[in-house]
Amino acid sequence: MSTANLVPLCFNSLVSLRTSTNFNAVHTQFNSLLNYKNGAPNTQAGAEAWCAAINDANQFIVAGVDTPKTFVAVSIQGRGDADQWTTSFKVRYTLDGITWTDYRNGGALPGNTDRSTVVTHFFDQPIRARSISICPLTFNNQVALRFELYSQPEKHSFTQVGQGITPGSNSVLNNLAPGSYEVLVDVVFPVEFKFVPIIALTFDHLDTTSAAATGTTVYQQTRVGVTPIDITTKGFKARFYVWDGSRAYDLRADYVATSLE
Repeated sequence: MSTANLVPLCFNSLVSLRTSTNFNAVHTQFNSLLNYKNGAPNTQAGAEAWCAAINDANQFIVAGVDTPKTFVAVSIQGRGDADQWTTSFKVRYTLDGITWTDYRNGGALPGNTDRSTVVTHFFDQPIRARSISICPLTFNNQVALRFELYSQPEKHSFTQVGQGITPGSNSVLNNLAPGSYEVLVDVVFPVEFKFVPIIALTFDHLDTTSAAATGTTVYQQTRVGVTPIDITTKGFKARFYVWDGSRAYDLRADYVATSLE
């Protein structure tokens, strides 16, 4: 399995981090990014890892998000500038911020055997959560780690609306001759979509009539419609049409276009 198409949340600053304890002010969660290098003495930039102040199995680093995400995998790595790493760990998570669940009933997951090799664990099933905790259980010399959490890409709806699309008054749609007629109107979105959207078109104004049924003074059903065609990320054509003796002097339509991006 690969993380190539997953979102690295820590790298993209999409999570907030807190820890149980820190060895000192320059060994905190700010040093916990996977492959972090400080490029300066420890007294200035800190260790190349998060390092806990207490070396026991009660330490943790928690990543939280504003809205729930689907976590797929976690990667951990040892401290880059010392022989300190987590040899086994467990994962806990919560969706509501109140009830916490132990992944695999709190079972130990294999960690690192050196300071630099990245170990990635893909969850048995994606975890839907708002906070997820990495809890070192055993360690080499010191509770220390660098890590990354990966989520599925999130898609959000992007919607644009438009009003007053019209084929113009007294167009070919206002024709006495029998048959079907149409007018195509080009519509351009204010902002280009990333993906081709779904469009709903509705009339907000109808000025129509229909011919009388043959040999009577009873008028037939008025048949008129509007539909989007040739839809792209930049726009579409609004197809106004009438048929079976219907006439449209004036039509106006509105649209709602939505895409998941």
